[in-house]
Amino acid sequence: MKRLFSSLALAVVMAVPTVTISHPHVFVTGGAHVALDGEGRLARLHVTWIYDTFSSLYLLNYLQADADGDQVLTEEDKKKILADQTNWPDEFEGDSYLFLSGAKLALGRAENPDTRVLETGQVEVTFERAVTEPFRPEAGGPDAIVKLYDPNFYYSYEVTEPPEILAAQDHGCEIQHSVPNTDDDPGLAALQVELSALGKEEQPEQQDVGALFAEEIRLSCG
Repeated sequence: MKRLFSSLALAVVMAVPTVTISHPHVFVTGGAHVALDGEGRLARLHVTWIYDTFSSLYLLNYLQADADGDQVLTEEDKKKILADQTNWPDEFEGDSYLFLSGAKLALGRAENPDTRVLETGQVEVTFERAVTEPFRPEAGGPDAIVKLYDPNFYYSYEVTEPPEILAAQDHGCEIQHSVPNTDDDPGLAALQVELSALGKEEQPEQQDVGALFAEEIRLSCG
């Protein structure tokens, strides 16, 4: 995925010379649902990425998918997109993370991937990730927190699908979604302005800066 869109900003500039490019460059909506096993443990994440219209067009053209433009993907089209989107290099963590008490927990690689083109022309990619060691957040203890973000903030992720608990029963668990508010955090607002001034080849100096702007999906259990 990262390799494909490394030239996206340049493509925008070539297409529209007057456009000013700044971080982030690619905009992704969608979200994540949490799946519980029969014991009420958090066992899997179900992730959805929906690319912005320009990025979707670039992706389809780059991969020569949906050549007839009818927004119906053939099996060969799907193979091309999913190979690009879910065959991740070892160093890529999938832009989807699970935390407990501030510690990042291990997740498996993308499983059961699927893709389609929406009526809006946007490419949607879905996949699952197994929690390596399934667990249940303890009552009164820290919540399990899911975040979708790019550490370098090249991609912006917005949770637009209300997160759900996927299970035969909720096992006494609840899920909530929260968005960071730069209006209440002058430091975060200033950092956002600083990032917007970066050129397409520049990387933020601060490590894991994308996490600061990440929305949170919290799972708590009674």
